[in-house]
Amino acid sequence: MGAYLSQPNTTKTSSDGGNSNMSYGFSAMQGWRVSMEDAHNCILEFDEETAMFAVYDGHGGEEVALYCSKYLPDIIKEQKTYKDGKLQKALEDAFLAIDSRMTTEEVIKELVQIAGRPTEEPPTEKVAEEDDLDTEEAALLHEEATMTIEELLVRYGQNRNAVKHASAISAAAKKASCPHAETSGDKGEGGEGQKKEGLNGEVEEESNGKVKNAEGAACGSKLRACRRIGGAEGSGAAADCGESGSSNGEEKASKAEGDAGPSCSSLSSKAAGDSKSRFFDDSEESEEGEEEEVSDEEDGSEEEEGDSSEMEEEEDTEEGEEDSEDEEEEEMCLPGMDGKEEPGSDSGTTAVVALIRGKQLIVANAGDSRCVVSERGKAVDMSYDHKPEDEVELARIKNAGGKVTMDGRVNGGLNLSRAIGDHFYKRNKALPPEEQMISAMPDVKVLTLNEEHDFMVIACDGIWNVLSSQEVVDFISERIKPDQSGSARPLSSIVEELVDHCLAPDTSGDGTGCDNMTCIIISFRPHPSPSQSDDTKKRKHQEEAEGTELEENGNSKKAKSD
Repeated sequence: MGAYLSQPNTTKTSSDGGNSNMSYGFSAMQGWRVSMEDAHNCILEFDEETAMFAVYDGHGGEEVALYCSKYLPDIIKEQKTYKDGKLQKALEDAFLAIDSRMTTEEVIKELVQIAGRPTEEPPTEKVAEEDDLDTEEAALLHEEATMTIEELLVRYGQNRNAVKHASAISAAAKKASCPHAETSGDKGEGGEGQKKEGLNGEVEEESNGKVKNAEGAACGSKLRACRRIGGAEGSGAAADCGESGSSNGEEKASKAEGDAGPSCSSLSSKAAGDSKSRFFDDSEESEEGEEEEVSDEEDGSEEEEGDSSEMEEEEDTEEGEEDSEDEEEEEMCLPGMDGKEEPGSDSGTTAVVALIRGKQLIVANAGDSRCVVSERGKAVDMSYDHKPEDEVELARIKNAGGKVTMDGRVNGGLNLSRAIGDHFYKRNKALPPEEQMISAMPDVKVLTLNEEHDFMVIACDGIWNVLSSQEVVDFISERIKPDQSGSARPLSSIVEELVDHCLAPDTSGDGTGCDNMTCIIISFRPHPSPSQSDDTKKRKHQEEAEGTELEENGNSKKAKSD
C-alpha cells in the first residue's frame, strides 16, 4: 500500500511524570505508516530551575529525529547564551548548531548506524581502477585521432575488400573526372568499371537512411571541385559519376556510353533529402544540354546550403530545448535521484522545543509541529507552522534558487520549509544557513504564565492535520477535569484517546489521520490524581501482537520496512 500498512499499528508508547510545579503525560503511536519516525523529550529537571519538552517529527527516516532527541538538550545547555540566561537566543543558536553538525563525517556515520542503512564505502583499489580506465580511454582516443578512415573502418569490422575497392575507385574517379580531353567511349568504360566495383563497395549510409556507395560520394565531390576550377563540360564524366553514385544499381553501363547520365546536382539534392524525384527528373532532361546541368547544379548547391542552414537551426533549437530541460531537471532534482542517499541530506526532522523556567515559557519551532497553550479553555498558539507557500517562506525559497510547486512542495519534494537536516536543500554556498531553501532557524515565542493558563499541548502534525488548535484544547479540557470523587485521569490516557480519535479508519482519503502521532500534555500545576507519582510510569496497550522496544526517551523504535 505504498507508504501505508495494510492495518494500522495502534500499539502505543506512553508515560507520565511530574513534580511539585507541573505534570505531564505522553503517548506515541505509529498508526498507518510503515515505520515510526517521531521522537520526543520530556525532561522535568533540565537544570535546577528549568524543564524541557520537545517533539520531533522525522521524515525520510527516523535517524535525524532520534539524533535530536539524544543530543539537542545538551547542545542547548552548551550555548554561551544559555549560560548567560538568554534562552530565546540559546534556542536559535542550538537549532543551527545541531543542524550544522549533520554535515560532519562523524555525525553522518552515527546517523547511518541509527538508520540501520548499509555502509557503502568504495575500496581504494576500485578508484585506482577507474583512473586507469580513464587513462586507457584517453590513449585510445588519441590513437584513433591519428588513424586514417580506412584504418578505422578495418578496426571497427568493416569489409576490408570494400575499403580496398573504395580506395581504388576513388583514385580512378579522380583520374577519370578531372581531365577533359578523354573520349566518351573511354569514359563509358570507366563508368562500367566503377559501376561493378561500386556495387560491391557499399560501406556507409546517408543521414536520411538510404544506402549509398562510398566511391559515389567521393566521385561526386571531386567532380564538383573540377567543375568549379575548370568549368568541366564533359557529359560523360557526369554519367560516370551519376552511375557510380546510384544506390539502386538500376542504371546500365551501356547507357553511359551514349547518353549523358544524371548530373552531379542530383547527388547534392539527394543529400538534401529530395533525391528520388530529382534523380529521375535529371535523367529525363539530361539531353537538353550543359547549360541546364550547370543551372541545376547551382540550384542544387543553393538548395543544399538552404537545407543545411535549416538543419543547423533545428539542431540549435534542439540543443536549447535540451539545455532548458536539463536546467529544469536540475532544479527539480530530489534527494536520492542522483544515486546518493545520505542520512541528514535526504532525511530531516521538524522540532518544537519548550523550555519552562519559573513563570517563563519559551517555545522554539522549526517546521509544522505545534505548541498550543490553553488559557481558560481558549487556544493560544505558541508556534507558527512553516509551510512553503507562506509569503515569508516563499520569498526565502525563491531567493535561495528554489521553487514551490502547485501542491505546496519545495522543488517538488518537502511540504515544509524549515527543518533540521535535509541538507540536500541547503547547498547554496552564497547564503548563510538561516537563508537556505530549507532553514533550521526557529521562530521563538515567549509567554509569561499565570493562573489562567491551564495546560500546554505539544504535538506533531499527525494531530494538527486532523484537529485544529481549539478542537484539541476542547478535547483535553473535557477530560482533564477531576471527577466527582476528586480523582483525575492520567494525562497519558487522555493523549491515548486523542491519538485514537485522530486515527483514520482507512487510507482511502487524502492521508489525513494516517501519519505517525506523538503528543505531550503538560499541566502547569501538580496533577491531583492519587495514582500519579514522580517516577515515570510506562505502559503499553497491545492491540496487535507486535514487540515494541522502549527507548529511554519514550520513543517507540521498530525495524524499518521499505
